[in-house]
Amino acid sequence: MDGRCMTQTELAKRWQISEATLERWRTEASGPVFLKLGNQVRYRVRDVEAFEAEVLRESTKSDGGVAQQETIDQPPDRRRRPANRPVRPITIWLRTGFRNTRLRPLIAARSLTR
Repeated sequence: MDGRCMTQTELAKRWQISEATLERWRTEASGPVFLKLGNQVRYRVRDVEAFEAEVLRESTKSDGGVAQQETIDQPPDRRRRPANRPVRPITIWLRTGFRNTRLRPLIAARSLTR
C-alpha cells in the first residue's frame, strides 16, 4: 500500500489554488477526500489523482465529461452523499407590516421524511 500524503500547502501549490479554497471544499465536501489526523489535514496522492480523473472534462458543458470507468465496490459519488445528519431548524424572518414594524421569526424545520 502506497502511503504517500500531501499537506494542504503542497496540494494548493500543485493545483495553483489558494489554501482557503481547499478549506472551503472540505467544509462543503466538494473536494478530494482527506485524512484528519489530530489537527493535521493530509491528502493521499492516490485520492488526489482519483479526484483529478473524476473532474476531468472535454468541454465546459455540463454533460461534456470524459467517460470514466466506474468500479463496482466504490461508487464515484461516495463523498458527495451527506451522512444522516440531525435536522437543524431554519429561521426565516418575515416582515409583518409597514417599514417601521419589527421582524418576527418563523421557525421551520426540514422534514425527516421525503
